[in-house]
Formats: sequence, C-alpha cells, structure tokens
Amino acid sequence: MNWGSSLALNRVNTIVAFLIVLVLIGVGIVFDILGTSVTAAELPPLNSMASKKVPGAKQAIWLVKNADAVANFCNDVVGDVAGAVTGAAGATVALRLSLVLQGNSWLEQALSLLIIGVISGLTVGGKAAGKSFAIESATIVVMTAGRVIYWAEQVTGRSFTGGRSVSNG
Repeated sequence: MNWGSSLALNRVNTIVAFLIVLVLIGVGIVFDILGTSVTAAELPPLNSMASKKVPGAKQAIWLVKNADAVANFCNDVVGDVAGAVTGAAGATVALRLSLVLQGNSWLEQALSLLIIGVISGLTVGGKAAGKSFAIESATIVVMTAGRVIYWAEQVTGRSFTGGRSVSNG
C-alpha cells in the first residue's frame, strides 16, 4: 500500500497528492468505524432482517459473530497501516511543497508543520467522531458493510463470509 501510494504521489501534482492523503485518512476512519460497530452491534435486529431475507443481513450477522477478528483486522491491521501510510504520504507532500518553496526556510517549516498537523488532526478527530457514530449507529454501519459484502459476493460468485458460494447455491 505504501509503495502504491508513493508511486501515485510522485506522479501527480501537490494538490492531487494531498487529496490522495485525504482519501487514505478516510479509509482509516471508515475501517475504524466498522471495527467499532461490529463490537457494539446486537444480533436481534440483524436476525430479524435475515429472516425477512434482506440482502446483506446474513453477512452482517457473520461480521457480528466474528466481531473479535473483524475488529482486529479493521482497527489494528487496516487502521494502523492506513495511519502509517498516511504519515509517510503526508511527509511526501510536505517535502514536495518545501522543494517548491526553496530558499524560504521558515515558510517551508511552517507549511510542513501545518500539513502534518492537519493530517494528524483529521485522523484523530475523524476517528474520535467516528467512534461515537459507530456506537450510536452500529446496526446501520454493520448492515451497510453486510450489503457491500453481499454485493461483492454476487459480483464475484464467491462467499467471503463462510457460506456457500453464490455460483453453487
């Protein structure tokens, strides 16, 4: 992921590179929300939806039943990797800006600090706000993730949640 983002950042202008950093921050926040939601969600509403054959409900139940592994993957693996890559990408953006502003060292340092501060603030603030949302809207978040998994299973013909594959019923 770091290699891919570095490759992308080196081939685009600084504004697009900063937008890529914002997308990486968003990925980290979304996975953090999902990881928190699966631990806070309750099964009865999901079971009710599954009995009514709501698409994605079975996948959502699987997510909640495997909350420890899902939360570990979402919060620790994806969240930490996204955070590390975002930090490296932010440093790349700051370096590119400093190359543009050569000769004005105090402005270079101020911009670098500003960029790293914005990235840190968005990451920490986004995750803090996301946790509150994840706990309050756990069922909705888990159902949304279940629908995404359901759609991916329909498109690929493979089951990602341990059920039968779509292609063989």
